[in-house]
Amino acid sequence: MRLFILYFLLNIDIFANLDNFSLSSEKTLYVVDGDSLSLQMRIKGIDTPEIQQQCQKTSNKTIDCGYFSKHYLQNLLQNLPGELLIKPMGFDYYNRVLVRIYKGGVDIGAYMVTHGMAFSYRNAYQKEEESAKVSKRGFWGFHTPPIRPYRWRKINRR
Repeated sequence: MRLFILYFLLNIDIFANLDNFSLSSEKTLYVVDGDSLSLQMRIKGIDTPEIQQQCQKTSNKTIDCGYFSKHYLQNLLQNLPGELLIKPMGFDYYNRVLVRIYKGGVDIGAYMVTHGMAFSYRNAYQKEEESAKVSKRGFWGFHTPPIRPYRWRKINRR
């Protein structure tokens, strides 16, 4: 994992195309310790189930679809060959950096949606989502696929 993180840091230049980079959210920039920061980013164009969002994989087995999707992304980024490229696209409502991520030339957002591991956000990858549904890939092959994350968040507000 350490090698992956080092590789990641050596192969991105997140600030290259941003003239002014200011953050107004404590959630966006996390202070790890006295000389380390962590920047929260969001993949533009996709939405995945939340951690603790349940779905029914089979008629007898319920799983945490958010955790499942998270680990799919982690494995994808670790195992897909090629260079990692992160392109900043702007900021979202919560002031997270919106990014497009490519690994070995593969658009990770499109890949997640195509393989049924993410929903298209605002029709960014609608064609890929329809293909995944028809082919029953990922969540779409489950006994009961997860509801859209924005609906789940609305129902489960604290």
